[in-house]
Amino acid sequence: MLRRLALVGVPPLVFAACNSPTANDQLSSLLASSARCERPPVGAAPSGRGHPALSGHTTMPLAGMPFAVAVSGKGVVYITQGLAGSVVRADLPATLLSASFAVGDLPSQVRIHPNGRTAYVSNQDARTVTYVDVASNQAFATVAVPAGSILSTGLSLEGDRLYALTDYFGIYVINTDTRQLIDSIPASATGRLLTGVAFHPFAPCMYIAARDEGTISTVDLRNDSIIHTDTVTGARIQNVAVSLDGGQLFATDIQRSKLLVRDLETEGSNFLEYAIGSGRVRNAFDVAVTPDNTQVYVSTLADGKVYVLDRATRAVLDSIVTGGSARYIGFNRTGTHAVIANEMGWVDFVYDDPYAASPVCLKPPVGPAPRGLGHPGLASVDSVALDGTPFAVAVSPSGVVYVTQSLAASAVRADLPSAMFSAPFPVGYLPSQVRMSPDGRTAYVSNQDDGTVTFINVATNQAFGTATVPGGSILTTGLSPDGSRLYALTDYYGVYVIETGTRQVVAQIPAAGTILAGVAFHPFAPCMYVAARDEGTIRTVDLRNNRIVRTDAVRGARIQNVAVSRDGSVLFATDIERSKLLVRDLPTGGATFLEYSVGTPQRRNAFDVAVTPDNAQVYVSTLADGKVYVFDRTTRVLRDSVRTGGNARYIGFSASGALAIVANEMGWVSFIH
Repeated sequence: MLRRLALVGVPPLVFAACNSPTANDQLSSLLASSARCERPPVGAAPSGRGHPALSGHTTMPLAGMPFAVAVSGKGVVYITQGLAGSVVRADLPATLLSASFAVGDLPSQVRIHPNGRTAYVSNQDARTVTYVDVASNQAFATVAVPAGSILSTGLSLEGDRLYALTDYFGIYVINTDTRQLIDSIPASATGRLLTGVAFHPFAPCMYIAARDEGTISTVDLRNDSIIHTDTVTGARIQNVAVSLDGGQLFATDIQRSKLLVRDLETEGSNFLEYAIGSGRVRNAFDVAVTPDNTQVYVSTLADGKVYVLDRATRAVLDSIVTGGSARYIGFNRTGTHAVIANEMGWVDFVYDDPYAASPVCLKPPVGPAPRGLGHPGLASVDSVALDGTPFAVAVSPSGVVYVTQSLAASAVRADLPSAMFSAPFPVGYLPSQVRMSPDGRTAYVSNQDDGTVTFINVATNQAFGTATVPGGSILTTGLSPDGSRLYALTDYYGVYVIETGTRQVVAQIPAAGTILAGVAFHPFAPCMYVAARDEGTIRTVDLRNNRIVRTDAVRGARIQNVAVSRDGSVLFATDIERSKLLVRDLPTGGATFLEYSVGTPQRRNAFDVAVTPDNAQVYVSTLADGKVYVFDRTTRVLRDSVRTGGNARYIGFSASGALAIVANEMGWVSFIH
């Protein structure tokens, strides 16, 4: 069942034509005319429309195998979740996805009526089509077909007929108003495993692909008869689309990863073939024409890309890197947005990004460091016993200290200047990182293998909410300087963006690397730095659009953590593999990292890096040495070291900088004065 679902489908291109009143008027008259599907007429494509500029790219996480896409004339987006029995909604230009709502078992294809009021979701092996009221996102009726699995559906341009394409029983024709079966086209005429369907914009003609037979049949909609069948030798035809001027028929060959093109103006013309991407088997999947009729999009399963081709010349203009396995493509009516479902667990929104022309994170500004603050004098170190593997530290502006106890599923609290800890309080299984909101009222504790973040009321030390990421273990978290966004860094699923006010995941940065261990923010620019430990890379993310704008790699390094100087001029990182402090100049945009040895040159040593509140010093904790090394921020000269013993983990500072707090996984916390 899963294998079949992974291969069915129809291009959502149909909706751009469905929403054209001109096309509907012309079709109504042509239904009573003598237009021939053997050589259908060519007309004018819709005017005043465009195509995505590709400068903006937002990825939204979505569980349950995102599969098909439909977009209404008003910008309502529906995305099916094949393995979840549900659909989600977005309202363009917003990319926020709604909560899932039930539509029936194994939903594959979705279509929206030209008036935007009703959606039709096919439930593949249940042999049903679910009717959904778009205003309420509620299912209100179901139509069943007599036999077969519905692999895809096609909706007529005027929205009065729905064509259910099956595996071995041909096509069933449903009157969308009465919800009755009114006709059928047998498999002996259509072929089997019907996966692709498209409609001509100016003639009563429908094109049906029988995948494994490598055929496309032309149907005269006036009597639902097959009038022509094309066969492409060696092909398995997944999907079909018609140009918006009616002049060309496009198809994807999933077997050989080809785009197939036939001239409809010439009766009996052959298909031209164009290679798509890597050429691997089971690659080219969906095909869709942009609303301005200038470009053709082809999604790929193996390559994890959507290729953009010039419609007229078929030259490859660009490619959109989605990762995973890109399935169906939809466009909004005007063509400014493309929506791409990805079965690996996300949805890509591609659009014109107004920030693309101002890449501030490539050369971020330098500003003044905070004044009136200091750094610890290193006169004394107090070690306070704490069991449960002390790990991470967060300090609020008012001096509330939280320390996570990883193996105790809890955290403790101290209120500076006191170093006395409270009784442990539960925060969730395997708590790793902890962050504190700028106002000091809320703490966020990530529970690593649970994939959750626990929200703690600091006044009571009580949990009051949880945010859950769709996949992966949360290795660490970063909190935006204004406290509105929490960034959950995972092992293999990139970065999830959580809105702290709603506790909802609102975006994903999937291409940030693997084993994401470090994160830091620029103090004066909307820039985040994310370290992929074992790759030895640091990616710079523009937070205005969650876009990765540069990737730096350090040969031989395993980068554990990162920090930015308080004036925004320097990026620091720890190399846990070679026990180094890495330093890069930010405002010049330089790519070279300077390297400084930290302690003994052994593996698994340099761990955390933190800049003192006065911007004068850099602290680096070490696991093997059991020390915290103190460097001059400007010269990187080693000023001192503080012996903590054990394995020193994360470092926090009091707001004034007079005190450093260091968690030690061997069973204590060091307060450095």
